Amino acid sequence: MARDIKIPVAALGRPGKKKKNVPILSHEFVQENHADIISIVCMLMVFGLMVEVTKSVCIPFVAPQHLVNDTIPENNSNATNFTGPIAGDEYEEEQEVFVAGPNNTQAPPPVRRFRVPHYAVGPLDLCTLTFYTMVWIVVHAVFKEYLWDRFHKPLRLSKAKTSVYFESCNFITYYLITAVWAFYVAGKERLLTDVDLQWRDYPHLHLTFRMKIFLLVQIGYWLHNIPELYFLKARKDEIASRVQVYIVNVIPLIALYCLHFQRIGTVLIAFHAAAELLSHMHVLLGLWRESAARTLVPFWTLIFAVARVFSVVLAVIVFGVGLSRESGLDLARGNYNTLTVRMGMVAGIVLLQLLLAWQFITAQLAAIRDRRERSEIQSKLDRPATEKRGRQKKEKDAPSADSDQDQQDADAPEPVAAAKDSQPRKRATGGDGARKTRH
Repeated sequence: MARDIKIPVAALGRPGKKKKNVPILSHEFVQENHADIISIVCMLMVFGLMVEVTKSVCIPFVAPQHLVNDTIPENNSNATNFTGPIAGDEYEEEQEVFVAGPNNTQAPPPVRRFRVPHYAVGPLDLCTLTFYTMVWIVVHAVFKEYLWDRFHKPLRLSKAKTSVYFESCNFITYYLITAVWAFYVAGKERLLTDVDLQWRDYPHLHLTFRMKIFLLVQIGYWLHNIPELYFLKARKDEIASRVQVYIVNVIPLIALYCLHFQRIGTVLIAFHAAAELLSHMHVLLGLWRESAARTLVPFWTLIFAVARVFSVVLAVIVFGVGLSRESGLDLARGNYNTLTVRMGMVAGIVLLQLLLAWQFITAQLAAIRDRRERSEIQSKLDRPATEKRGRQKKEKDAPSADSDQDQQDADAPEPVAAAKDSQPRKRATGGDGARKTRH
């Protein structure tokens, strides 16, 4: 016997819930599926490494380029970059086998070989930067769909607060990863323990793998935020301010990377990320519970002040004192150690710190003013309730006075009763006399 097959209502679909078919390659289609499209492009680049025909094309996008030859002769002008306390970890010396002859009586100098691969700065970094920018777009979409949206729905925020929420989540994720990664790189490169390594043997033409990847990923993050405004359908009134923030952050990174100031750049990024992480945590907590955000303000203020002062002092020490000892310009060698460049870098870093400090002070004053206005509004709202309670209290006290008067009247009822009894008697006698005169 055949049974009736019941199809769930959800499987049939409803006209009101049916998703609209979007034309392919339209703006809406690209905005809804941008993460899938870009992830496919990234996978094709990775798979291209496995094919011999496309390997040479895909390698510049996936792997860091400009690998330095692991054999550096002693007479190389850049060999001095690896002397000092860090030298023992970066390279080792090998003596070639020497066979004396009639025309060869002097042994050749030892050959320096890197223990770890080193990379230079070059034009192929643009390809690698493009790939990492696309990877950031995919990572951004994954975090938004599987993490940020989960916590956003229970909050039930307005449109303006929703925009602030996603921006703060984006920056918190980035600054958390950046702070941990930057302190790790700075520790491995011994930039925190040996401060003079930040200017010693400039120009720093050769970068370790970890430092080059770190700096390219940092630049790629700020570049990926610009197309994200289109993908996430940002409001028109927010685009200008956000683009300004992205440009202000990416230009110093590009300058530090291209002018071979990567070491001081890594240290500055570490402290800047730690301060900005607390800043956006404060904003995010304010959307959830203002009391929790207020408890974070003292700690945030301390870290913010330390980071700003430390950045200015470090810039003055490195550019104003350390690099000024060996000033000179050599474009072929990549040496930009001139007074103009140094003063420009110091001025840029100081102006950036002043801008961040101004934004911090403005935000704190705005928060204080907002709390004051809300307290005034709350006091105005509470005033009618207070007056109403006062009136109710007076009304409760008024019946008590009337009850006292009634009690006094109740204590002397006899005269009133006697007066009432005398009036009917007079009327009765008067009536009887009238009747008698008539008869």
